[in-house]
Amino acid sequence: MTREMDVRKRTRQTEFAQMSMNADNERMNATAENRSGYHHGGLPERLMALATEHIAAYGTEKLSLRALAREAGVSATAPYRHFPTKRCLLAALATQGFEQLGERMHDVVELDLDVDDRFVALGVTYIEFALENPVAYQLMFGSIIGDFSEYDMLHKAASATYAEVQRMLQLVIDAKALDVGVKELGGVVWAGVHGMASLLLTKMDKPNSGSAPMESLAAIHADRTAAVRLMYANLLGS
Repeated sequence: MTREMDVRKRTRQTEFAQMSMNADNERMNATAENRSGYHHGGLPERLMALATEHIAAYGTEKLSLRALAREAGVSATAPYRHFPTKRCLLAALATQGFEQLGERMHDVVELDLDVDDRFVALGVTYIEFALENPVAYQLMFGSIIGDFSEYDMLHKAASATYAEVQRMLQLVIDAKALDVGVKELGGVVWAGVHGMASLLLTKMDKPNSGSAPMESLAAIHADRTAAVRLMYANLLGS
């Protein structure tokens, strides 16, 4: 009987010691996060910035929330309070990208210019956004995230961005009395600027071999406005 009581006593002591260690660890983690300056909302932005750097260097497959936590100087569990999974973090990056692109497109549509100039400027804006934000662009328009409807904020941001494109397309259709719908025109226009942006992203970081394709891309890169005007030439002349 005495032996059983000793065993129970030692078990309770062990459990108490473990609880104390866990509490100490939580206090240490909280203190570290406070010292890092992320306790009051700065951590998500920091993690997103670090994730963008990591993806640019190593791709999405090697991205780790725990590794980001170490680099941010917070506890290993801290990122999961904001991004339950790595895919949620990627969705947040794509959402941010759509919000930024949408704002830029809205500003273009509101410019005090004729329809043709705004239409061209919108295409150039898309291409320049892609070149300036390659990680976000790949997440926004690639297949990594998958179904946007799983992420409400991402779905809304993407829809709002395309709404700006549709608004510009409707202005073009009305101004030129085109016998085409917004959906049909939108598909053709998007295919054109997306193809141009994607080619520039994948090829311009490679040495110029002097080949004809690379020289063509270099010409597009040198004057993107002229390239978009040429692509839209038939439509602009309507």
